[in-house]
Amino acid sequence: MQSKPGEIPVLDNLRAVAAWSVCFYHFICTTTGLIDPQNFFYRAFYYGQYGVHLFFIISGMVIPWSLYRNRYRIGNFFRFLLKRLARLEPPYLFSILLVLGVLFLRKYSPTYDGIDKPVSASQVFLHLGYLIPFFKDQVWLNNVYWTLAIEFQYYLVIGFLYFLFVSPRVIVRLLGYLILMGGPFLPFSSTFLPFWLPLFGVGISLFLYRSEIIEGIEFIIVLAAFLTQLGCQNGPVLAIVALLSVFVILFLFNYSNRFLAFLGHSSYSVYLVHPVLGATFVNVFSHYISGTFAKCMLVLGGVLITAAGSYVMYLLIEKPSRKLSSGIKYKNT
Repeated sequence: MQSKPGEIPVLDNLRAVAAWSVCFYHFICTTTGLIDPQNFFYRAFYYGQYGVHLFFIISGMVIPWSLYRNRYRIGNFFRFLLKRLARLEPPYLFSILLVLGVLFLRKYSPTYDGIDKPVSASQVFLHLGYLIPFFKDQVWLNNVYWTLAIEFQYYLVIGFLYFLFVSPRVIVRLLGYLILMGGPFLPFSSTFLPFWLPLFGVGISLFLYRSEIIEGIEFIIVLAAFLTQLGCQNGPVLAIVALLSVFVILFLFNYSNRFLAFLGHSSYSVYLVHPVLGATFVNVFSHYISGTFAKCMLVLGGVLITAAGSYVMYLLIEKPSRKLSSGIKYKNT
């Protein structure tokens, strides 16, 4: 699949890896009783959850990359938000309706245990502004939505901090780096952006280096600082995942596998619907099967249902929303 001008070819490949890694993690590791936690495959797919963090790194790079190419100015802040909302909200809102439909239908499942917490109108309403984390007694309808809230908070912040990072003055860029590194020390939980700012910082440092805003020595120092912080605060696995992502983006920048690129284009839809379709399918029918082969077929069924459902959603909802977003232009660029 041919990349559009300004797009980074390898990123769609990475989006596919990130989305499907999270899928397999949910299918295999969060389905109670499907596989022994001591099993090799459980431990292998357990690391699929780090696909979420890969998405944060990608956003850290691609959002300022887009702003830079479009000569973003602060006067375009609200147009920037409008472009992001036009791109992301229609699939998100559709997935909420899908979740509500599945929650209604699951009550008729023979394996339904009746422990679902009733869905309130206020709970649904708070999803519209990604406001669930601000209310103590509210929970997400879909367990992946918390990452969308983090992304939305990032858009709000990068629209203002962007100018620090692209400044020709080292001291100004240093201020930006320190803000990112100081995020985790603020009194916020992992459901808010500050906790994850160093991870976005890895992507931002990639953007700065690939755009030739900073030289190699500054890139290495800044990247080492972010990776060290991630390793100390979140564990070595996350630091390794971030470092591997950096290597892939740096050295395979213009590489694109056609199959992965195809999967990457619908990765957002995959990410949104897999807990609702694929994971629900695996969870319901896991009560009726046993044996390794049957379990493998069950997971394959979850994959196929997710792939089919997400592709339909991509064609009907996500693709038109992409077109809508691209039609919103910045002023004076």
